Amino acid sequence: MADAGVTGVVAKLGELAAAEATALLRVDAEIRALRRKLAYLQALVRGADRQRRGRASELLLLWLRETREVAFEVEDAVDEFHLRVEAFHLRRRRASWWGWGWHRDAVCLVQGLVTQIFVRHGLSNQVYKINERIDELNQNKETYQIESSPSEIWSSSSVEVDPDWYEDKYVMGSRQDEFETLKNRIMNKDGNISHRAVISILGERGIGKTTLAKKLYNDPDIMKHFEVHAWVCLPPHIRFRDYVEIMYMQVSSQIPEAPGDDEFTDKELKLSQNLHNRTYLVVLDGLISISDWNSLVDVLPDTNGSRILLTTHLNMKEISHIDPQIAPMELPYLDMKHGEQLFCQRVFGAKEPPQIYWSKGYYEKVHNISTGLPLAIAVLAGVLRSKVIPMEWDDVFEQLESNGQPKPVRSIWSLAFDDLPHYLKSCFLYFASVSENVILYPDRLVRLWIAEGFVVPKKAESLEDVGFDYLKELVSRGLVQVMEKDAGGCIKLVSIHNLLHAFMESEAQDSSFLEIHHHANVANPNAVRRLAIQNYVDAYVYIPDAFPKLRSLLCDFAEDQRSSSSFGELQPQSLWGNLAGLCSRACSISENVGSNTLHGLHFLQGSRFLRVIDLNGLKMQKLPDEIGSIIHLRYLGIRNSNLEELPSSMYKLDNLQTLDVRRTNVGRTVDEFWEIEALRHVLAEKMLLPNCSVPLNNLMTLSGVVPSDLWDEKKCPLNNMIYLRSLSLSGISARHTTALSAALRKMEFLAYLNLSGEVLPSNMFTTTSMRRLQVLILYGKLEGINDLLGDRYVLPNLTILHLNKLELSQQFVDKLALLPCLAEMELSVVSFSETTMFFHDGFPSLTKLKLKEVSTIQELVIGKGAMPMLSILAMYDCDSLNTLKVLNGSEHLQEVAIYKMPGIIDNIKLEDEKLFDKIKRLTTPMMVTDRGVVPGHFVRRAGIPHEQHITVASESCFSSMEDAGPGAAKAADDIQVIV
Repeated sequence: MADAGVTGVVAKLGELAAAEATALLRVDAEIRALRRKLAYLQALVRGADRQRRGRASELLLLWLRETREVAFEVEDAVDEFHLRVEAFHLRRRRASWWGWGWHRDAVCLVQGLVTQIFVRHGLSNQVYKINERIDELNQNKETYQIESSPSEIWSSSSVEVDPDWYEDKYVMGSRQDEFETLKNRIMNKDGNISHRAVISILGERGIGKTTLAKKLYNDPDIMKHFEVHAWVCLPPHIRFRDYVEIMYMQVSSQIPEAPGDDEFTDKELKLSQNLHNRTYLVVLDGLISISDWNSLVDVLPDTNGSRILLTTHLNMKEISHIDPQIAPMELPYLDMKHGEQLFCQRVFGAKEPPQIYWSKGYYEKVHNISTGLPLAIAVLAGVLRSKVIPMEWDDVFEQLESNGQPKPVRSIWSLAFDDLPHYLKSCFLYFASVSENVILYPDRLVRLWIAEGFVVPKKAESLEDVGFDYLKELVSRGLVQVMEKDAGGCIKLVSIHNLLHAFMESEAQDSSFLEIHHHANVANPNAVRRLAIQNYVDAYVYIPDAFPKLRSLLCDFAEDQRSSSSFGELQPQSLWGNLAGLCSRACSISENVGSNTLHGLHFLQGSRFLRVIDLNGLKMQKLPDEIGSIIHLRYLGIRNSNLEELPSSMYKLDNLQTLDVRRTNVGRTVDEFWEIEALRHVLAEKMLLPNCSVPLNNLMTLSGVVPSDLWDEKKCPLNNMIYLRSLSLSGISARHTTALSAALRKMEFLAYLNLSGEVLPSNMFTTTSMRRLQVLILYGKLEGINDLLGDRYVLPNLTILHLNKLELSQQFVDKLALLPCLAEMELSVVSFSETTMFFHDGFPSLTKLKLKEVSTIQELVIGKGAMPMLSILAMYDCDSLNTLKVLNGSEHLQEVAIYKMPGIIDNIKLEDEKLFDKIKRLTTPMMVTDRGVVPGHFVRRAGIPHEQHITVASESCFSSMEDAGPGAAKAADDIQVIV
């Protein structure tokens, strides 16, 4: 795919032509001329890219390969130019710091003249040679009569995004019969199942197995039927004990830990004990090996009434022995009727298809080409929905047919890729840099796209907003799947189907866009421009320093969790968060690598053009000082618990946009680092935030930092970061609150705020600068909160509110009731001023309410006019609470979760039978300890994401953090799951 390579270089030339240094060195005319030539060449390349998928001649393939090589030569020349100019500017800046006076000025003048001469001469020579190569390409095209027509206008069309298409609604129509049959089996409505049944869903990839399983898993009737739920995705490359740990984390989050349990207890034993004498539903999604099944089923106790729901592409014969009493269900291809329902919903949404659609019988062609495979129908619909009917539709179908017969289904993937606008092709191929069956946080993905230069700036929009628009367009085309959305409806987790991932890997490698390896033994290291190393066995891999043209290094290794780290004890907060923290380390730890084997990253010395370094799990203790010489670097992500310090040369990285050192022990960096004006995102664990005097107007995310001791209202680093969208700050004390309050009044764009400390400011509730705030998480006592009770709270866009470890009054609760968009509220470890907490009215949008360890209250009352949309009510360890009154009719209330509060249950049963029916099944768990069996009482609800979402705020809407605050697990950036 030469198109993406040429497009990126043309964009770089545009930046270079506009750069001040280009004009000063008098090479701007040559750069503009080269850019024009490449732009014309780009139009031909797009058409040739499409032609190569047919019976392309060897001459055309050779011409495309040479065109791509020329584009790479241009990129090398541009980057070399930037390297020399920026190195010169860096020397000047360092000289000014040392203050040499007129000697410094004279030296700089001489150096400047020499630099201009050498750089201008070198670039001019390179541009001249490249122009000769382009002329030679054009001449060869004519001489050998290589056919390459310019691309069609519609082949780069954009698509409107319809948020409703994020949902897989087709299953309720097209798979309704299968859904009802499986639901009856799971709930044993016929009463003929008297054992722990294994219910299997079979079918080839893309047939909709996982979609149907998710609908069953989240069905309210099924959720209420079982005491414990667990959804376990089965990554193909991890060890059995890691499968067990994934399952254990799912189950243990729903069951109180028994006294005496500790992290050294065998996970298999604890899992079996937790499920013993409980009815459970466990979904094993994506089984690929019978040996895995034989091992996993042995861990799950044979409890009557429990169910295991299995999805697999193995055939009937291979799994027939799993449960001989329950016949597996093999999903067929969609028939004409249900396939057309899916197609029309994807193309036309809620609108009625035009008459010409019916008269020309278009769906019959769609069905013949897609064979009724749901994934193929959805992807083809993504292509056609932006096309003019009938003219462009007919053109599309012509490309998917040969001699009147449909081409193979995989031709749909090629057409969908070719149809992407040029700015989306590189973004889509970037998914190949992660292994299959991975779920990604879109925020990290967009940051990487920006660092690579894929995102084109738009007027009045941030690069992050434009990047999210790119992602939404890929979703609307059916190429990317949304796995989860946040409370505000924004995309929180995304994935890509295995069939599309395999296509992308092939496309990326064939076009030299990306090399993918398990080790660094690359055949031609001198030509590699992007390298993805995916190794789930080793925490250490030797990487030679022989990648002179490398732009991006993306590594995913098995991190050794045996190293000292504070992250092992953190508890996960969501379904995917559970898997996130585990699976980033679960993909096996090499037993052959000693704990003292640390990577030195010496390859950095030979990779001067690096723009992206993203190393997950690679074992290292520090970064080499040479990293400061990689002045093109825009993204630096190191996630490994061994990393303890950053080198002093970090301040030289003038182009750095993102520093991500979460899941490390990095406590600080040099003060000069905070003078890098290009910084956009800094994400850490507990890194010291020193005073800085340079305005960081590009900084949008500041996560995991602690203040220094020297803050006052005039000397506060946040005063230079007023364009922040996301702020996570811990270690706050009384000496910081005045300065922090003043800084918050200046932050007009803040959408996420997470504060933790002994004393916190309270002005975020009343200051008008917080109008854009969507998520507010506070851990600690609020200073002067009683003084604000007479003021109006100005948080019109707040959707998630967590209040922890503070004192509340009824007046404060009444103020919160006026917030119009508040959807999720959690009150945890708080002291309430009265014995009755009364929600009189208000809370018009609240859907989820969680109370945990709220002391002193004996009665909770939800009034008739309060919380009309409440669907989930959870109460944990509120020891004094014995009365619950829900007076609003509880029309939307689906579940009431009560943990470790047995006294309140009998009262609810006596006073409100309807409310009692909302409670998750009562259980009397037998907790196994070293002293024997201890009876306990608790009531809980299970399920994937609902209650757990209360404690996790997405960064998707505002490019912020993935953590929920101190004591909450930091969600990993990618999660191994089978889709």
